Amino acid sequence: MKKETTNPAFENSLMRTENIDAQQELRVYFNAMDEVFFSVDMINNRVIQISPACEKLYGYDPAYFFENHLFWFDLIHPDNKHIIEQEDRQLELGKIVDNQYRIIRKDKAIRWVENKIIPKLDANGKLVRVDGITRDITDKKIAEEKLKQSEARYRQIVETAQEGIWTIDKYDKTNFVNKKMCDILGYTAEAMMGKELYDFMDKEGKIYALECMERRRKGSKENLDIRYITKSGQDVWCNISANPIFDEKGIYNGSLAMVTDITQRKRDEETVKKSEANLRALFENTDTAYVLFDSDFVIISFNSLAQKYSQEQNNQTLYVNSSVKDYFTAERWPFIKNTLEKVAKGEHIAYEISLSNPSGVKWYDVRWLNVKDADGKNTGFILANKEITATKNAELEREKITADLIQHDKDLEQFTYIISHNLRAPVANILGLAGMLHDHDLDGEAKIEVFERVAQSIKNIDTVIKDLNQVLQAREMVSEKKETIYFDDIVEAFKASIHDVVLNEKVQVKYNFNEAESIFCIPSYINSVFYNLLSNSIKYRKPGMSPIITVKSRKIADKIELRFKDNGKGIDLEKHSRHIFGMYKRFDPSMEGKGLGLFMVKTQIEALGGTIKIKSKAGMGTEFVIQLPG
Repeated sequence: MKKETTNPAFENSLMRTENIDAQQELRVYFNAMDEVFFSVDMINNRVIQISPACEKLYGYDPAYFFENHLFWFDLIHPDNKHIIEQEDRQLELGKIVDNQYRIIRKDKAIRWVENKIIPKLDANGKLVRVDGITRDITDKKIAEEKLKQSEARYRQIVETAQEGIWTIDKYDKTNFVNKKMCDILGYTAEAMMGKELYDFMDKEGKIYALECMERRRKGSKENLDIRYITKSGQDVWCNISANPIFDEKGIYNGSLAMVTDITQRKRDEETVKKSEANLRALFENTDTAYVLFDSDFVIISFNSLAQKYSQEQNNQTLYVNSSVKDYFTAERWPFIKNTLEKVAKGEHIAYEISLSNPSGVKWYDVRWLNVKDADGKNTGFILANKEITATKNAELEREKITADLIQHDKDLEQFTYIISHNLRAPVANILGLAGMLHDHDLDGEAKIEVFERVAQSIKNIDTVIKDLNQVLQAREMVSEKKETIYFDDIVEAFKASIHDVVLNEKVQVKYNFNEAESIFCIPSYINSVFYNLLSNSIKYRKPGMSPIITVKSRKIADKIELRFKDNGKGIDLEKHSRHIFGMYKRFDPSMEGKGLGLFMVKTQIEALGGTIKIKSKAGMGTEFVIQLPG
């Protein structure tokens, strides 16, 4: 086999060609890289090579660096020059230098660079050359600074938060707490690291916390109130907003809790509870019934006395969340609603009301109160209802005694007048006639006439005495037993009693008692009032005109009002208003009568605690307005 031979010259030429090609390829990379590659001859203090990227980084072309091998030093930011002051010593020792600092570009822009320099020593350990690379790390530095600022802000937020922050690992061991959490429990962060959260609870709390942690491992997020024990042994209540932490594979990795000290709130709540209990005790044991309801009339609360009154008065049971409207009649509700509208505007509404039942009449003091928020806006109402029957009866009794005294004084005055006029005349007549009887010259016929005139005078005296006795009896009957009297029954009974007159005179008696159909009162008094007023309307009718009588009733607060109106002759009140209800006062001589009817009506109405007024004009009819306790 023929042995191959090589041509050394050819091989050397080939190697030179390959080296040239490799150098050219490296030069391409050298020129294309953004990093600045450089080499410096430390013996002759000159730059051997520097890549064109220096112009992109520094703003200066390579010529500046070739002219002055320390030119790059002049471009370092003054505040960072200290970083490389020890650089030469490190290089002389053969140590690689790696620094980061700022430079000032030709356009005055400031950039961050990373500079790595590799020293080359000769056989004697002398520094003969350095090779390095400089790269722009401004974007990296900006990102790091932002991250650093973000971490600083996060740390500041965490450490200055008004809530405690507590994290535990999957083994329930503490791995982070912030300053607030340490302040709450009284421990340092170091003392809490590695401790279980149960280490800061009593036995009861640990059992509860273990149950919570089981739910947390299953992904439950919870808001809880937990009691811890501080380093000093004190109880501290905390509100915990706890969230589980899972890794990217969904595996439980621990828990994060935001912790708020609510010890004071718990104490305040306990104080409020005690206060509410005390208020509820007062609320339930007061002598006033209270019902609280909102601006939509929905009942919020009430005490036991209010429940009792509702059952007694309305035969209804109060319920929370029911409408207060349900406890009033359809006729009564408009008045109540109007009252509440006034109260909502700030008006104070209070009045007394009487309610009748089989056991008698009960009086109540009713007050409507406005409930306002901090801005003064109406948010609800309070109905306060207090029974004042005993007080009212005493007051009425005093008023009655006073009224009786006044009336007695008027009666004495009236009786004095009657005695001085209605009795004195017949007495004087009798005395005069008696004197005549002593005259013996009277014949028999004259004596008979004298006796007849004496008898008439005595009869007149008897009539006056009977009338006075009737008035006195009317006043004494006020103690008669009261009953529920229906007005329509009285009118119908009256019409039946004068049936012939109604037919002959074509009398029309119209009535409307829808607003108040009855009254709890003395039957004889009410019958007498109706009979007298209805009879007078027929008696004093206009000639040639059929009588039309209208009777109406209505409820006004705690009173019942009755109105009797006719189309009769009427009365000239300008002449007769002072004596309209006087005894023996008559204003129409053409009609028979003694003038006792209206006197008796007024006497009976006042005995019942009521009032009567008259509206009339001659030729235009008459209207009587009566108000009686309802």
